[in-house]
Amino acid sequence: MKGRGQACPAAGVLLIVLGLQLWLVAVAGTDIPFHDQWNIEGEWLYPQFKVGRLGFIDLLHPLNEHRITWTHAWNLLLFELNGQWDPMVQLVANAIPRAATAAAFVWWLAPIMGRWRAAGLVAFAFLPHLGWHNVLWGNQSQVYFAVALSGATLAWLSPPVRSNARTIGGLLAGSAALLAMGPAALVPVALLGLGMMRACAARRVGPDTWRECWPALVLLLLAVSLRVNVPEHHNLQPASVTQALVAAGRLLAWPHEPIAAGVMILPLAAIVVARIARLRSATNHEDFVIALGFWAVAIALATAWMRGGSTELLRGVPSRYADFIVLLPISNACAAFLLIADFQGVVRRRAVLTGSAWAVFVLVGWLGLSAQLLRGIVLPRAVDRLAPVRLAVEFQRTRDYAVFTGQPRLLVPHPNPKSIENVLDDPRLHGALPPSLQPEAPVGPLSRGVRFLLGHQ
Repeated sequence: MKGRGQACPAAGVLLIVLGLQLWLVAVAGTDIPFHDQWNIEGEWLYPQFKVGRLGFIDLLHPLNEHRITWTHAWNLLLFELNGQWDPMVQLVANAIPRAATAAAFVWWLAPIMGRWRAAGLVAFAFLPHLGWHNVLWGNQSQVYFAVALSGATLAWLSPPVRSNARTIGGLLAGSAALLAMGPAALVPVALLGLGMMRACAARRVGPDTWRECWPALVLLLLAVSLRVNVPEHHNLQPASVTQALVAAGRLLAWPHEPIAAGVMILPLAAIVVARIARLRSATNHEDFVIALGFWAVAIALATAWMRGGSTELLRGVPSRYADFIVLLPISNACAAFLLIADFQGVVRRRAVLTGSAWAVFVLVGWLGLSAQLLRGIVLPRAVDRLAPVRLAVEFQRTRDYAVFTGQPRLLVPHPNPKSIENVLDDPRLHGALPPSLQPEAPVGPLSRGVRFLLGHQ
């Protein structure tokens, strides 16, 4: 009965997130590949697959600091089923794992804060405009696979007492997550942080600590063995301690400015301090919330260290980070709910007021960021959705690099037109290019279905 009770709101959130993401794809998506897609898919993945030179071991090779094995496999599946490369098919297909991930979070959080409160929180956090970059870039399914597999790892390995089946499931999910995207390597760090917090609260490190933490140590060793160093990215690191702190503050304070970082993580910090000081005992499933928060903090700090000197992070938090960073407000909202539940009477009313003030503060930042994204990205793209298509087709016709000169960065398919030219001229992709780039060729079955679904007939 309990499972069926959680299934209803989880299914509702799945449909809401899926529907809204498909709407955004319909009004702003195109079938023109964007940036790395030309290199990863157009110059390597599909041509190698077409001539039979792509094995599973090739899918394990790193891309920058990441291994995106499941994204390669996902894209190859879509390519094979459709008979051609079509980013619009990718955008629609990618909405499925993201919506399923949102539903999974409702399932995991329902025992903590109630099924409908969990559903409302997750549906709000997973609105697609916040991570529009991932929604409108066909190669970004890696983010959704990483969040889903990492969330499952935390859910199965965070309880202090767990069955062998959960331990094995957590190890398998954590191992698979390492082949989804780089941030999954920080999941064992979060689990070890949770183990340290428990040891501090117990005032000892004993057999229980080892029993709780050994799966995290196994995953950490695996993550270290898969780590990739990219020397050419070292110049993206912060140039000073101040720059690193500002970048970390910007990520921790999202959707606010860096100065608000302390306020944004206050509920999580308070519940951790209360646990260590033995002012409260752990409630059912609480450690999942803490581990999730630790993971989000670790991602923020690691991103600040790795990319704190980049131009985009100096200006703000790129939208492609949003699907990871939003987990921090989620975990803090759950922590605030748990803290309020500790009190009774007058003290509880004050705690409710404090928690409500914190929620309003988060909402103000969310509304401000949403207005900025809708005004600056979504609405202009919806007004002229086919602008990137016209540019790409004109370049295909003329091969004149000047076609992209002076155009907004988000409309230019690739900063190096030579990469586009290489793909367009590759005989291995003859008849398999996106529909807009080969209008005379038959359209694949998935492409036809997607265009019918989105009303692009």
